[in-house]
Amino acid sequence: MSLIDLPQTKWGGGTGRQVILKGDFAKIEQAVTEAFEFTRGPGLEYVDSATLRVNATADCKARVMLCGFPSPLARGHWVDGGLSDGRYRENATPVSLNLATAAHLWGTEKPDQWYAVYALAGATDAIFSLKAMPVIRVASQDSQVITLRNNANGANIGYGFSANELAGAGLLILSGASRGLLRTITANNADNGTAGTITYGGAALTLAQGDWGLVLPATNFRYLGMVSNDASGNLAPFYQEAGLTTYRSPRQLCSGAINGYILMDLGLVAPPTAYRLQGYAAAAAGYEVKLAVSYDGSTPALVVHGSPPATAFQGERGAIPFACQILDGGRVYLNNDNTANQAVKVTGWRE
Repeated sequence: MSLIDLPQTKWGGGTGRQVILKGDFAKIEQAVTEAFEFTRGPGLEYVDSATLRVNATADCKARVMLCGFPSPLARGHWVDGGLSDGRYRENATPVSLNLATAAHLWGTEKPDQWYAVYALAGATDAIFSLKAMPVIRVASQDSQVITLRNNANGANIGYGFSANELAGAGLLILSGASRGLLRTITANNADNGTAGTITYGGAALTLAQGDWGLVLPATNFRYLGMVSNDASGNLAPFYQEAGLTTYRSPRQLCSGAINGYILMDLGLVAPPTAYRLQGYAAAAAGYEVKLAVSYDGSTPALVVHGSPPATAFQGERGAIPFACQILDGGRVYLNNDNTANQAVKVTGWRE
């Protein structure tokens, strides 16, 4: 594989003219061809309640270009913040990440928390490792010091980072008025309770409570996907393939009557990188299935409506699948015309 051979060490030494051999041109030519194979990174596999992995063998290697994080503004483009070298690495054996292992994540493990899984490599490494970064939300901002909010947007949180371990990394804003802006982190505190803070330099960001952000590590990296640590502190079982993540068991977004369009926060069922939500509307006790989805809070963009079957099946007395766009900030308007015995369950998302 010629990408692993580029750039050649000899090209970085000396000054003036350098000799490029016929074999060098062959490597460059093959590398250009190979580069078109890397539209996606290797997939993540669920192993158990604390562990995921990237699988690989000597014959089917896990190959990745460390090109950073997907742009929140332009799908298919990448942001590296000047932190990653963009070079190729490959693994011939499986590599695992265990959230119960301190060295496998930044900070301390938290329940009801999204984690971005990064492939990482040092400058001279030919293979990559995995490490998890907690996705953050904003509680408030004062003089470019951001107080952190939990993913449910219900209370403030601290992640137990080592003091200033994030200094030099990048903070990329994923939603709100400053979506797509990147700032260099200058400090962070070590709070592990309800008062975590991150300080950044450069021009001030416009932030509101609930805005999402992610730390881009100060090393060579590539984002591989999002995983959810549930309320019990266990990885939610999943399948991931080509941008689509599917829960092995659906997760409930809401239940009961919804009287008029209500803006629902998806913070615990879909990550802020998701643009498409998949799930189903269900009813019980002989009620009709009703769900309307709106993107502006007044006009229905999607409606599911069905009469109940005579008997229940798999615990549901009627269920209809749906898929819809996710609004900025990980939200969507839902309405069931104030109908009782309804539930909206999420089966997965696309990013």
